[in-house]
Amino acid sequence: MSRSDILDDFEFDENQYHGLAEEGEVVAKFFSLMEAEVAAARLRSEGIHCFLANTTSSTVLPHLQIIVRLHVHPIDSARAREILQEAAVDTVTPPDASKDSGILVGLAILIGILMALLLVRAIWGEL
Repeated sequence: MSRSDILDDFEFDENQYHGLAEEGEVVAKFFSLMEAEVAAARLRSEGIHCFLANTTSSTVLPHLQIIVRLHVHPIDSARAREILQEAAVDTVTPPDASKDSGILVGLAILIGILMALLLVRAIWGEL
């Protein structure tokens, strides 16, 4: 007698993630599913078992801002946070714009005066 459910024919290691959902610790939260997948792949490449929560919600309802959570075993949480911190992008503070704004205002005034002089000269030249 053949089985109708083909997934029953595959051998899955059911104990691989046993208890992870109940005992898992959130090490990161993402607004982007792609960022979450990259972070999970990074942890998996280091041998840390993890899973993402809310991935289906973000694909079914893409117009909503849904947070995707990255879960790991509590014993791996410190190492996972270190790995994710290494991969974090450092933000650079923008330079002080107040110094440049004074120069730009002065340059704009100078250009305005030159344009006014050229306009007056063109008008006087026609008369």
